[in-house]
Amino acid sequence: MDLIDAYQTRHPEADYEVISGSTGILYAQIQAGAPFDLFFAADEASTEELAQAGRSIKPPEIYAIGRLALWAPNNQRPWQDFLRSFNGRIALANPLLAPYGRAAAATLKAGFFSQTLKTVQGNNVVQAFQFVETGNVEAGLLSLAQLRLAQVSPNHFYLVPTKYHPPIIQKRVLLTNHAAAIGLDQFVSTSVAQQILTNAGYQTQRPNRPLK
Repeated sequence: MDLIDAYQTRHPEADYEVISGSTGILYAQIQAGAPFDLFFAADEASTEELAQAGRSIKPPEIYAIGRLALWAPNNQRPWQDFLRSFNGRIALANPLLAPYGRAAAATLKAGFFSQTLKTVQGNNVVQAFQFVETGNVEAGLLSLAQLRLAQVSPNHFYLVPTKYHPPIIQKRVLLTNHAAAIGLDQFVSTSVAQQILTNAGYQTQRPNRPLK
C-alpha cells in the first residue's frame, strides 16, 4: 500500500500488517473482537457504527471518495455504443458486503445500460476483478483505484458518471492507541498522502494537516 510505504519512509520504525477484504466482512470481524488498530472502510456507515458502539478512539474521518468504472477488456467500440448493445454478463462485488457493489447495483438499476444484464457477484471487488481478468465474465463495474493499481489501460475502462449512484464516501477510524496506527492515521490527512490517493484514483478532501 503506497500510503504505508510513504509513511514508513519517514518513520521506518513503524510496522504494519495489512488485512484486506470486503468492508462488510472486516466490519463484522471488528465487531466480533478482531484486534485491528486502524480500519480503512470503503463506506462511511460501518465506521460510524463502530464509533457509536464505542469501538473507536475518535470520530471517523473521510480519507477518500471512490469512483466506479466499467471495465471491458475486449471492447473496441465507442463506449456509448457498448452501453446500448452489450448483452453479456457484468461482474460486481456483493452489494450486501461491499460499498462498490452497492454503487454498481445502483448504477444498473438507474439505467446505465440500455438493457437488463445478468450479473455475477464476487465477495468483494478483488474477486469481481478476477472474474473479468480471467475472461470468465465479459465486463465489470469496479473501483477505478483497483484498475489503476492493476495498470489497466485507460482505453479499456469508462468512468461511470456519478449521477448513477450515491457518492462512495470512504472513511477511516482509529480503533486503538497503537502508536503506528495513530501516526498513519494522522499522515493520511497530509498533502503528501492526499496526492498519493489522488494518483491512485480517488477524489480527496483538502489536506488539513501539515506533513509530518
